[in-house]
Amino acid sequence: MANSDQNPRRFAKKIDRLLEKRVYRSRSEFILDATRRFIEKHARVGKLFQPHTLSFQNGGKPLRAKIVEKPKYQVIGPLKRFNQKYTVLSRTSWDPSFQRLKRKYKKTRNERIRKENSLEDYALRDASWYVANTLGTFAGFMHGNDGLYSWKSLEASEESLDSELRFRKVKVCNPAAMSTKIKSAGRFYGADLVGITRLNEFWIYSHSYNRLTGQNDPVRLSKQYKFAIVMAIEMDYDKTATSDIEASAATGLGYSKMAFVSSLLAQFIRNLGYQALPCGNDTALSIPLAIDAGLGELGRNGLLITPKFGPRVRLCKVLTDLSLKPDKPIDFRVQEYCEKCKKCLENCPVHAISEDKTANAITMSNNSGILKWPVNGERCFGFWCETGIDCSICIKVCPFNKKR
Repeated sequence: MANSDQNPRRFAKKIDRLLEKRVYRSRSEFILDATRRFIEKHARVGKLFQPHTLSFQNGGKPLRAKIVEKPKYQVIGPLKRFNQKYTVLSRTSWDPSFQRLKRKYKKTRNERIRKENSLEDYALRDASWYVANTLGTFAGFMHGNDGLYSWKSLEASEESLDSELRFRKVKVCNPAAMSTKIKSAGRFYGADLVGITRLNEFWIYSHSYNRLTGQNDPVRLSKQYKFAIVMAIEMDYDKTATSDIEASAATGLGYSKMAFVSSLLAQFIRNLGYQALPCGNDTALSIPLAIDAGLGELGRNGLLITPKFGPRVRLCKVLTDLSLKPDKPIDFRVQEYCEKCKKCLENCPVHAISEDKTANAITMSNNSGILKWPVNGERCFGFWCETGIDCSICIKVCPFNKKR
């Protein structure tokens, strides 16, 4: 699309003209057709859904991540803790415009199932989200401290360690050695990447939000929770690169694994005699914690970019009072690459990805204070609802997205 189409009003008028010219029955039908043509076009010319080769080289070899003392993001102005109520998915339960979009999503989804005979695809997709949407309390979208994300063990005492051993705290003489054991346990339970950081209080939500009850209670964590163990779950490369419905299935499986992995690691730490709070998207912001823990850098698409998987990961974490040795941030020139690349910016159908960096919020769902390319979550979610499925285009086209 031309740069002039980045103006929402002009874009809306263009759709109206095309609706009249092409005799589409609805905006949804136009969006679906435009999305299909967009995917087919880029697939033909090899620009989309294909592995990319990074252009940054060092003596003929790809650059490796180097350890740095400070994360690459820049703090501009005062930081404020963010209220979970204003995240995009929380707004679906109280913001009238988002509630209308949510109803649109359900209608469009049903139309796609009927017209495209895609019931089996949606069935696979929905099943992948089952653990996240039940035991994982909507993968932490709704609130924390519930289901597999409970802050206390759900296990009956007779099923756990012998009562004489259960409350005996393991003494930590070497935090570095304990960190190695924790990372090994995280990978054993299913995490693909594990990092540790000191818990920055600014990344903790100011308030949690329960989408069922509307409760918006302050998040008050004890100062004893000094560390965050951050884990990345790889999403399936082939599913992500195929159709939007299969990509959503890969996303859902990632969220279900988040609840499984974080709850097991938290229980392991509890069995050592320490406190552990498993979290999905609840309680604290996962991406800045992951950056601090050395798992990757922030990309233009607003996602964590990892050296191994690019942005094709989902994040969970465990907050704990167990004495650990924090990891340091890494630098593999993501910021410099994203400055020049712009593939996610150019391929986003609704121009939700920013051209320029700013420390200001562009919607109520953005946090301010960090210099970054903010993502317009309102446009992004609107596109989901117009197509009847969530979107992964900015992950698919990212040159850092590599198959193992």
